[in-house]
Amino acid sequence: MESRSFFFVILLLATLSGCADLDPNYGSGYGGYGRPDPYYNGHDYGRSDYYRDRERERIREEHRKLERERDHLENERDRLADQRRREEEARREAERREAERRREERCPAGFSPSERKCSSEERKHGCKDIRLDNGMGCVRR
Repeated sequence: MESRSFFFVILLLATLSGCADLDPNYGSGYGGYGRPDPYYNGHDYGRSDYYRDRERERIREEHRKLERERDHLENERDRLADQRRREEEARREAERREAERRREERCPAGFSPSERKCSSEERKHGCKDIRLDNGMGCVRR
């Protein structure tokens, strides 16, 4: 019977020693109770707010990305507005030059366009002809 009780005592001690927490650092890794494990870079993945913090960081990053895109679009809009303004100014300048050119192509007051010059006989009676810089002939008969 003594061997049975000895066996029972050994079994009881083995069972109890397995349940007891004899190591104060056991259960929370290297850092001990309540401290994060350094192998996980200080993150406490078991915390309920860990995932909430990660979601907030993801949202912040998304906001930063949207801000960059908005800034890019605003810059592009400003660039296009400047380009349109320059093109409009160039168009107005071209129209102004064209209007000046058309004015220059007209015969002066009292003259009418004609490619036929005054003859000697017509000159005696006061006919006068001129040629403009662009080659157009004008006559006053």
